[in-house]
Amino acid sequence: MDGNQPRRDILKRALAHARIVLETGGVEPVEKTIWSSPAGKKRLAKRLAAMLPAHKTYVEPFAGSAAVLFAKEPVAVEAINDADLEIARAYKTIKRLGSKDLSKLRARKWTGDEATYKQLVASSPTDDVAWLHKFLYTTHFSYGKMRGKSFSPSVQGVEARTVDRIEQFAPRLKKVQIFGGDYRKVISRFDGKDTAFFLDPPYVGYDVHVGEGKFEEQAFFDVLKSLKGKFLITYGIRGELPKLLAKSDFLVKRIRTPRTIASMRGVGGPKMLTQLLVTNYEPTKKSLMGLLVEDGADLDDEVELADLFEKSIPLIKGADPGDERFVLGVVLEPDVVDAQGDTYSSGEVRQAAHRFLEDFGGLGLMHRHRVNGQVKILESYLAPSDVELGGVSIRKGTWLLAARILSDELWAQVKNGQLTGFSIGGSARKVPEPNPPSDRPGDNAEAAGQEAAA
Repeated sequence: MDGNQPRRDILKRALAHARIVLETGGVEPVEKTIWSSPAGKKRLAKRLAAMLPAHKTYVEPFAGSAAVLFAKEPVAVEAINDADLEIARAYKTIKRLGSKDLSKLRARKWTGDEATYKQLVASSPTDDVAWLHKFLYTTHFSYGKMRGKSFSPSVQGVEARTVDRIEQFAPRLKKVQIFGGDYRKVISRFDGKDTAFFLDPPYVGYDVHVGEGKFEEQAFFDVLKSLKGKFLITYGIRGELPKLLAKSDFLVKRIRTPRTIASMRGVGGPKMLTQLLVTNYEPTKKSLMGLLVEDGADLDDEVELADLFEKSIPLIKGADPGDERFVLGVVLEPDVVDAQGDTYSSGEVRQAAHRFLEDFGGLGLMHRHRVNGQVKILESYLAPSDVELGGVSIRKGTWLLAARILSDELWAQVKNGQLTGFSIGGSARKVPEPNPPSDRPGDNAEAAGQEAAA
């Protein structure tokens, strides 16, 4: 490739799971549980809980912050486990806290302070309240939530709401059995046809010291094959386990979530974390809505992983001056470089529009909630020629969508400017565009020789 020629990524696979949502500028808040962990599932907890199959027994062998447990409805038998014995002890201590203990805990210091942090790290408390305060304080105010490693300067003077969260979430632990140690023991103890496991083991190869280097992937895979119950797994895309899963009969899909540990010192990497979602049952389509990226092929090739993307374009104003609750907007334009540096051919836009109606055909709100009963699609079409609509220039091949807003609440948000446009999300695989043939004789042979030499 000529050094002066900009690289252009093209879509190898059309938008296989295109979906359209009404877009706002807001972000749905994420609810913390009692404490955070470096690889916790608080952002996905509600969706993961919705994906669980019907069950009478629920087990989290790698509990961490236990975000999924706190997000799901209780069942007859529930158990959590963590290899970190201090995490197990913290849950057990919280479970038996009385009102007097809670008052003593609240009376302790909960404002970020480096001197207090270092003092607690060096301390060896003997009573439960003092020990729990040390655990929670050094977890909350540590760098990257890696308890006891180092104090995070960004939280100096910040007050923690940890005790409030204990009051909120501790009752959920009342009937939960709590264990510490090897995950295999708790799996063996509770496995059965009516058991659902949520498994979020350490991810091998993610350059942050949370014990991932010691995780035995083959042994874990062997356990999965032996289970009688149903399981839902989240895992990274590095190491040997993804390759083993790709060759198995398990259902493997990819998801992408914000990677909060990416900004930590010595970690690096992208801000989004691609993860595997693995089950030995078929989740409902409803529970996967807005979460699916694609089936897990080529799991050992991180360079060519599918990208989850969202393209947002404002609604076309003035297309319908009457209050008929009619909105019209551009979904995707051909041959226009977007903010992510991508372009889409008219053929790719056409295929995306057709697959949307064939495979999805509904609308969501903020890539999270289906609103099919509140919004009806009236038109979905490709502009047959260059045209102007509502003062907006539309190029030939542009995908446009028109909808009627039935919900009073959503229509009010459209009118006051809260809902501003359509946003498309889906999955695609990117590959470099091949070099165009040169017009000058000998140039292609010279380029090939330079590439071979390099």
